Amino acid sequence: MDSFRLDFPDIAIALFISSVGLVTVVISLFRLRSKDFSILNFGLFCTLYGFRWLIETPSIQLITGLTSLNPYFFTLLTYLAVIPFAAFFVNVFGHGIYNSILWAFRSYLIYIIVAIIYDLFFTTSLSSKGINPIFVIIWCIVLMINIFFTKRDSQIELLVMRIVLLICMIAIINDNLVNLRLLPWVLLITNPCILILCIGLGFVATHHFFTNERKLLAIEQEIEIARQIQNSNIPTDFHSPFGISIAARYIPMSTVAGDFYDILVKENEGTGILIADVCGHGIGAALIGSMLKIAFASQSDNFADPARVLTEINRILQGKIENSFVTAGYFFIHSGNRKISYCLAGHPPQILIRKANKEVISLLNGGTILGPFPDAVYENAEIEIDKGDRLVLYTDGILETNNSAGISFGDERMVSFFQGTSIESAEQISDQFLSYLSGWSGKSKTISYDDDLTLIIVDITA
Repeated sequence: MDSFRLDFPDIAIALFISSVGLVTVVISLFRLRSKDFSILNFGLFCTLYGFRWLIETPSIQLITGLTSLNPYFFTLLTYLAVIPFAAFFVNVFGHGIYNSILWAFRSYLIYIIVAIIYDLFFTTSLSSKGINPIFVIIWCIVLMINIFFTKRDSQIELLVMRIVLLICMIAIINDNLVNLRLLPWVLLITNPCILILCIGLGFVATHHFFTNERKLLAIEQEIEIARQIQNSNIPTDFHSPFGISIAARYIPMSTVAGDFYDILVKENEGTGILIADVCGHGIGAALIGSMLKIAFASQSDNFADPARVLTEINRILQGKIENSFVTAGYFFIHSGNRKISYCLAGHPPQILIRKANKEVISLLNGGTILGPFPDAVYENAEIEIDKGDRLVLYTDGILETNNSAGISFGDERMVSFFQGTSIESAEQISDQFLSYLSGWSGKSKTISYDDDLTLIIVDITA
């Protein structure tokens, strides 16, 4: 009983540290949205070190019979506890000056592997050879240099770590020098300082975690705004003009995408359809899509001339999209005659399917991509159409969709599908095609496609 009373402070502190560690690990596993592992590593360190401290107390060893365990078990816990401790500093403070923190972490991992192998094959632990204290002192010096000479946006994190580490590093260096018998005293003070260390690490980990969470929330809000703006740019509630039936499907790979289409109708002249694919994904591609919306809207007076439309859009994009580019196709369906004028700008060949004989015609005339080349030249092409013909417009995300075997969908499968179907409704054929593509590729709303997808079906009905 007397020994338990003497060990009670150590037992209480060890239980507190390990309990905090376990709770932190559990919480972090449910909150790792920002890929910030600092709080997880803090929890793992507290759990391992608290448990090690607990089972080293004589009372716990006596009660549980842990004295019969191989002493290497305690050494192993010591090795393992340092891993999340070192990883924590990489998470919070980066790679360090000249990557010193990262290299210290890597060297420790190598040391652990060597030490464990050594301990398995020899009767004495490698840590008892005096090598472990030397490594610890070196690593402590590396951390101290980085903490005191690294500039950070969060000064409070640096201040706390400087104070805590200064206390703990002194304790660690003291204990390791004592173990090396280089000091005239035998007082070990590391364990009491570990509580201070855990409190300091806990503050920094929590502060770092919630700072990143706030940043992530702000980014998510910005992405949501970008998504709303992009959705407002995509026509979803449009009425097909007399003589044609239009169905459009748009599936972004992520929340915001780089595909874009727009439809401009003038009853007495015709219908203009622009389909485009911005290089890349995400907010940057979506912003360029918004630029395309504005650029296309400004071409109302030219909308019967596809080459002129693409030339003007290319001019507007000059110097505004940096290293990106856009592939596009513009199709104008004349109201007064059975004819389509079209022009492509680096876009994949589109498809016209004749109803009479199921002939498939590739529409591939045009010029180079939009954006990089100020003097790009675009040329119009025309093709006659009849009632019942079907125009299939799409972006290359459809052709480049892969199945589980890594095989691309390709244009042959696409042509075969539309050539082999007799469904009259543009809406129905659009939905059936996407179902076929989903079944073939194994992709769905829950398993994202490899790229943004856009499909526009135009049926000539009169």
